[in-house]
Amino acid sequence: MNKQNQEVNVKNLCSRKLWELLKNAEWQDKSERFAIERELSGRRHYIKELEQLTARETMH
Repeated sequence: MNKQNQEVNVKNLCSRKLWELLKNAEWQDKSERFAIERELSGRRHYIKELEQLTARETMH
């Protein structure tokens, strides 16, 4: 199974890996990105970074 066919299981990844996936745009679609953001928010990790990333993307 190649990477493109695999769905990211956000519950099984550490916060640092989730942040790297999000920051480096290594997600398949917007629903996967949303799942990563929601998981990080729920864990209360990278809250400031998430806010900055969202703010930066809304400016484009």
